[in-house]
Order: sequence, then structure tokens, then C-alpha cells
Amino acid sequence: MTFGIENKWLFGMGYVASIILGNFLVVYLGIIHFAGLMFPAGAIAIGLTFSLRDFVQRGFGHRVWYFMIVSTIITALMSFVMADMPIPPYKVALASAVAFMASEFIDWLVYTILKKDIVWRITISNLFSTPVDSILFVGIAFGSFSILQPPVYGQSIVKYASGLLVLPFIIYMRKKYSVDK
Repeated sequence: MTFGIENKWLFGMGYVASIILGNFLVVYLGIIHFAGLMFPAGAIAIGLTFSLRDFVQRGFGHRVWYFMIVSTIITALMSFVMADMPIPPYKVALASAVAFMASEFIDWLVYTILKKDIVWRITISNLFSTPVDSILFVGIAFGSFSILQPPVYGQSIVKYASGLLVLPFIIYMRKKYSVDK
């Protein structure tokens, strides 16, 4: 799918905004229990972050790293300042920064390696990156690195599902404007 210069900047701003929104949702809504899952409210917005990062990479190429580094700094600072958890703010900030950078690296790597359609690339890159983000954040912040912990698998599922919300948009744009893959 081809997007103009103005759209790639919109995706870049959306990428950063989704990270900020995710942090606010965690602080103000906390932990959500829904459909048998337990997850931080921010997981909904952070899931979109992974797909938006793929669009930023598509528009800016490997300069997506500038967005990733700035977003990691924003994530760490917001986590430190806004943390209202039973653990020290520096642990939340460290967990956020490490989890974000590692998972975004994996998302970048998988997206880069795959030379398929954007729908396939988003689906597969998010499949690898979202659980890494969840495992590292919960592991560093709370000391449990197991995917079998409810907060880990709950947010992994929610992040992955919310990241895939862009797929109907892509399919719609293809049909409506007959744009390329």
C-alpha cells in the first residue's frame, strides 16, 4: 500500500501518540479484567503501536529507528513520572524502556526479513513482538518472566488483537482505491 509523504508523518505521530495513550490508560484505568483475561488498560493502545511502527517503517525505511529511540525515551520518562504502582517508579521506567526497545527491535527485524504483503508482515511481526514486550515488562517490573502468568498472557493476547485492528483498514483501502500491496 502506497502512502504519500503527509501520511507517513501521520503514521509517525500516531505511533508516538499510541505510546503516550497507552501510558495514560495504565495510570488512569489500571488493570482490566475482561473475558477471562487480565491486562493493563494500556495494552489496548500499545497493541496498535506495533502495527503503526510497521507503517512508519514502510514510510521512512530504517529511519524508523529515530521514532523508536524517541518513543523509548518518552515511554521511560512517562513511566517514571506517572508510575502509581506498588513498585518503585524506576522499575516501571526500566521495565517499560527495556520491553519497548526489545520488542520494537524484534518487530523491526521480523518486518524487515519478511518480503511479503503488508498484512502478512504485520500479522507475523506482531505475533513475535507482542509476547516479548509483555514478558519483559512484567518480568522486570514484577519479577515473573513466565508467559503462563495471567498478566503476561492476558496483555499479550490483547496487544496482538488490538494490533491487528489495522487489517480491516488496509483491506478496505485496497478495495476502495485499488492500491498496491
